[in-house]
Amino acid sequence: MRIIKPIFFTIAAASVLGFAGCKKKTAETTEAATDKSIVHITTLQSKSIGIDTVKLSYGQNELRLTGKVSFDQDKVSNVYPLASGNVLSVKVSLGDKVKKGQVLAVLRSSEINDYQNQYAVATSTLALAKKNKDNAEQLFNSGYYSQNQVLSAQNDYLHAESDLSKIKQQLKIFGASAGKADAEYNVVAPIDGYVVEKNISENMQVRADNNTNLFTVSYLNVVWVVADVYESDLSRVNIGDPVDITTLAYPDKTFKGTVEKINSLLDPVSKTLKLRIVLNNTDGLLKPEMFAIVKVHSANTTKYITIPTRALVFDNSQYTVVVAKNDTTFQKRVVKVLRSDGDKTTIQEGLNPGERIVTDGSLLVSFSAQ
Repeated sequence: MRIIKPIFFTIAAASVLGFAGCKKKTAETTEAATDKSIVHITTLQSKSIGIDTVKLSYGQNELRLTGKVSFDQDKVSNVYPLASGNVLSVKVSLGDKVKKGQVLAVLRSSEINDYQNQYAVATSTLALAKKNKDNAEQLFNSGYYSQNQVLSAQNDYLHAESDLSKIKQQLKIFGASAGKADAEYNVVAPIDGYVVEKNISENMQVRADNNTNLFTVSYLNVVWVVADVYESDLSRVNIGDPVDITTLAYPDKTFKGTVEKINSLLDPVSKTLKLRIVLNNTDGLLKPEMFAIVKVHSANTTKYITIPTRALVFDNSQYTVVVAKNDTTFQKRVVKVLRSDGDKTTIQEGLNPGERIVTDGSLLVSFSAQ
């Protein structure tokens, strides 16, 4: 009995310890099975992932927008017909560079024909009035005409001269010839620039009371880039902020500018505001209607948790990150994204400074849990 009793107690004690160990292991297994967010990977798998520590940093100061190149509305001129008529010829094409006074198109108009006929009549009237004035002055010097008769002839001459001058000026405004009766007039460029809009073709009938312009001529040494800003991003943009712009035509070239104006009216459909950037375009590379990527750089004094965008996993309609508990144990955690700008994402809720997250290989860890 003395020999058997210690053995009995030894076996009993071992059984108790074994049971306790099994109970603890079962509890851990149950806990791991209950918490579906906990992920275990092998040491070999852990070598293929990248981990970084979450830190507070100043919020993203780069806002990415889309926009398009537009001509400078302050240096643009719409050309309208001054008289109704038929288009005889168009001298320029869309995109052509033109000089002030250059002929853009030639029209034939009955109104111009009337002015030219009036000019011919006024010319004859002036010639006759001059002849009468000269004769009256000669007769006055000979004593045959009174002073009143001379003054009347001189007055008729001055009126005829004034009438001819008015008609001549009118023809000049129309760009029509005063010495011909061709009923033609020229549509000319009012400023130096480029033809950025053209609504005219040969044999077309135009009316002076139509509000459609024939041409738009714009100065393109300076252009605008107009971008859309969502209401939620409005606080991140200020007048004077520096801007980098790239285009599809020149993906490797960055154009520098500044925010000049932010419209006050919100578009009721797109819920965006128009932002205007002024760019120097002396080299003529930027053309109206070009698509543009706009990156606005603005100062931010508030610190946020910002992580690499590649660390995010979109799963079941929500964003998650993988938090490292140790080298082989991880937790999938739902986070609330404040905003995402390219390769950086600002987190509003779900992470704390000092925590370690998987920045490379998040999908590997996430799928290991399945």
